[in-house]
This record gives sequence, C-alpha cells and structure tokens, in this order.
Amino acid sequence: MKKNKYDLLILLKDLKKNRFVSNLATLNTEQKKIKKVHEELGKMIRSCDFSQDQIFSSASMQQVSKFRNDLNEKIEISKNRKNHLSKEIKGYLTEINKIDRQKDKIFDKKKQLSAIRERIEDSKNDLNFKMKNI
Repeated sequence: MKKNKYDLLILLKDLKKNRFVSNLATLNTEQKKIKKVHEELGKMIRSCDFSQDQIFSSASMQQVSKFRNDLNEKIEISKNRKNHLSKEIKGYLTEINKIDRQKDKIFDKKKQLSAIRERIEDSKNDLNFKMKNI
C-alpha cells in the first residue's frame, strides 16, 4: 500500500516524539542522580558541623571551613542543575503534548480526506450504474 503524505507526517511525528521521550528518560535519570548528590552533600555538610565542646586548632578550623565552603558551592551547583533539568523536562513534556495534538489534527484531516474520497467513489459508482442502465 502506498503511503500518502498524512501517513508520512504521522511517521515523522512518531519519530520526533520517540526522540523526545528518549531524551526525557535521560533527563529524568540525571535528575534522580542530582537529587541523590544533593542529599549526600547535605549530609556531608551536616556531619562536619562544629560542636561546642570540642577544641580545634586554627589550621583544622580553616580546613573544615574551606571544606564546608566547597560543599556549599557544590550544593548550589547541584541546585542550579536541578532547576535547569526541571525546566528542560517541562519543555520536553510541552513538546510531546504539542506533537500529540498535531498528530490528532493529522488523523482528523486524514479521516476527512478519506470520507471525501469515499463520497467521490460512491458518486462515480452511482453515475456509472446509471450510465449502464440507460
């Protein structure tokens, strides 16, 4: 069976949607990893809190302070990445919904065209039947 332009459009939309769904799965996986990293960094920063009854040398305090600053920086980076991933995921979901709506319009147009062709065929058959009877 020969494919018409609507079948090809639907195929293209399916390919595009599959690419978006694949990318979405990758982003969701990355988002889960970022969430785990963020939680682990939070645990690490809480574990290196200064307790009031311990005595520290200035060198160890500087070292812990630098470590905490690095952790805070990494937490901020992971938070920014998490926000960026959320926006990207939302964009992909929007595109997937848009493709679904486009496919629905293509299906509707294809049905309309099929109905028109069927009516034309019926009218041709009626005309041929009338011509043969005369």
